[in-house]
Amino acid sequence: MTSLVLSLVLAADPSAARLLDSHVAAGVGVLGSAYTVTGARLGEAALMPTLSARGVLAGFVVEGGAFVSSSLVRGGTVFSLTGAARVGYSGQRWAVVAGVITQVAPEAQPSVQVLPSVRASVSFGAAGLTLGVFDHLGLVPAHLSVDLRVPNGRFSLGWVAPLGLLASADVDLVQGFGLRVTAFGFRLGNVESALLLVSGTWGGAR
Repeated sequence: MTSLVLSLVLAADPSAARLLDSHVAAGVGVLGSAYTVTGARLGEAALMPTLSARGVLAGFVVEGGAFVSSSLVRGGTVFSLTGAARVGYSGQRWAVVAGVITQVAPEAQPSVQVLPSVRASVSFGAAGLTLGVFDHLGLVPAHLSVDLRVPNGRFSLGWVAPLGLLASADVDLVQGFGLRVTAFGFRLGNVESALLLVSGTWGGAR
């Protein structure tokens, strides 16, 4: 069975268009959060510069990314650095990547947290579905999204568990360069989070 799967992968046409493509993205976002501590409702906002990259070779996928979070309010959330690394495979109609998310916050307890991260996508042509767990650099706990592909980009709208929405748009501006806008808002327990992230992409928008 293993040899059969390997032969199918090696026999795949390397020039065929894959569901995922290679690209680099860099952007900046603002993350807002609200939570309850000892009966008091608190809220704050953080600035988040981000950088991510993905490489696809003969269907095999390696991707990674990182962001720095620093409070926009004096005395707010401690500084943190979050990194992600995932590997997987992309066919023409489906793709799966899995890996880990690591967050380092020197002043927090614990100072290091590691979480699994998985995303699976399937395409039915112009439309598709994506299921993610600790996706989007670990910022979204779990989501199920509908993807719509158009000639000059891709749009996505999804449900974030247990209560929330996720939306993104990738638009090709000129050859090899595009604009990506990602936004979400959700409630998990007594915490509410919302993000607006604007990025430039080089190399692709899938």
